[in-house]
Amino acid sequence: MSNALGCMGISVNCIGALGFPQLHPVFTNMSSNCHLHSFTDPGMSTAIEFNDGKIILGQMGSLNNCGWQHIKDRIGIDTLVDLYKKSDLLCMVNWAESDASGEIWQGLLTDVFPRYVLPVEKQLSFFDLSDCSKRSSESIRDVLSLIKKFSRYTRVMLGLNGNEAKLVYKALYKSGTDKGLIHLGEKIFDKLSIDTLVLHSSGEAIQFNEAGIYTSKSFFTRNPKISTGAGDNFNAGFCAGQLMQLDAASSLIFANAVSGLYIRTGISPQLMDVINFLENEK
Repeated sequence: MSNALGCMGISVNCIGALGFPQLHPVFTNMSSNCHLHSFTDPGMSTAIEFNDGKIILGQMGSLNNCGWQHIKDRIGIDTLVDLYKKSDLLCMVNWAESDASGEIWQGLLTDVFPRYVLPVEKQLSFFDLSDCSKRSSESIRDVLSLIKKFSRYTRVMLGLNGNEAKLVYKALYKSGTDKGLIHLGEKIFDKLSIDTLVLHSSGEAIQFNEAGIYTSKSFFTRNPKISTGAGDNFNAGFCAGQLMQLDAASSLIFANAVSGLYIRTGISPQLMDVINFLENEK
């Protein structure tokens, strides 16, 4: 997601498990707009793609043992506060991939946000749970309650793909449903005290906020070059749209275009690539 934002010309401070004390070689080709702050070695995953889906095998390794105190020790609390204070957009992602994610997010609420004076206009924050199928319904409810607390400091946006939306719905309502994304989104949004909920699938994207519901069809392709990372590029496109102060419908269209281009080429697009793509798709 950081790389996709960087490719669109956005200056990004990426705090993550990127290799320590040296960066892992896979991250050296990231956009030059990404400024990397690493606190440990990365987890590894093997993505096996098929015509009708994919399987991702993750090995988190030492990442599961790196909590908030570890990050403060490696990055420094003053540096963390400065990075968050000067940012227009804050992204907290991949909750389900690390056992320490909840502790880290709570650490931000305890040690970072209270350290700086809030601007008149709240910062944007974007949350992505990642594939939470291995997490219990109780832990999903706990993290949703934690995300609500960020509303005190930021304008909270939560992004979910179709499968994640079903798991969140089941955790909140303690039962499943076979109804579509709009129904899932309405019910989830009703339960969460956040500004924006975004659901996306291979066929459509839907945004829910206090003003209403907005939908956009995806730029679907039957023969993708790659699908792993499509959600991250969608999220980056949506956040970029919000930073550009696009309206709800336009942000969804822009996000779908970024994701659609990535799926076709295997490369996160630059801003002019997205603009040209949208011009050609009129």
